[in-house]
Amino acid sequence: MNKVEVKKIVWNAPTNVHAYITTRIDGFSKGKYKHANMSYDVGDSYIAVKKNRKDVTQTLNLPSEPNWMKQIHGTKIEHLTNPKIDIVADSSYTKTPGIVCVVLSADCVPILLTDDDASFVGVIHAGWRGLQKGIIQKFIKTIKVSPKKIIAHLGPTISQNNYKIRSDVYTKLKDISPDIFKKIDDTYWSMNLNLAAEKILKKSGVSKIFFEKMCTFDNSNLFYSYRRSNNTGRIASIIWLDKNVE
Repeated sequence: MNKVEVKKIVWNAPTNVHAYITTRIDGFSKGKYKHANMSYDVGDSYIAVKKNRKDVTQTLNLPSEPNWMKQIHGTKIEHLTNPKIDIVADSSYTKTPGIVCVVLSADCVPILLTDDDASFVGVIHAGWRGLQKGIIQKFIKTIKVSPKKIIAHLGPTISQNNYKIRSDVYTKLKDISPDIFKKIDDTYWSMNLNLAAEKILKKSGVSKIFFEKMCTFDNSNLFYSYRRSNNTGRIASIIWLDKNVE
């Protein structure tokens, strides 16, 4: 059986907002990428990834081709009005029903967003570099929706116990909040990426925040982890607005 597993996101979003994540259970990738790698950029077979992506598109009966991003730990945000290919960005959003936004992740925080009125859906790829560069704040300013109405879901992410950073990275990020770090020694700190993203969202006025609390590092049967395996695959977090409001 090669069918890629998809899991529905549980959050208080409007009923015409659809959101899912993939796992690595079943699919067409082999070896260290088994089984459902969604990224062309990690060394996996192009044919296997293409089959995995096609399988997800068919399983979810997506209304259009997903907008896959080539993510570079930056702050570029792509506004989608039609399906696009070869997007180089770490965030995308749309206000158009039927346009599908996707973010890939292994340990970084995959953030899905919408609002009470289902006026938009969007995704953010938030690793420590993106958090440090302000990608969340930039998204909220770009979307031009009251933060009080925004709903965010933070997907599977590496836990603090498994995420160690050097002191130079800590220095760049320490202003976010002191309680997202624990000092290990003079060289290393542990960091809570999920809590960092939550703190930034709350400082930006977003209070409706939901979490997928499973750690990517600890759950090797479900998720890929760069920190666990280095060269590895990526899962996908997918969101779109229904063309037919329920």
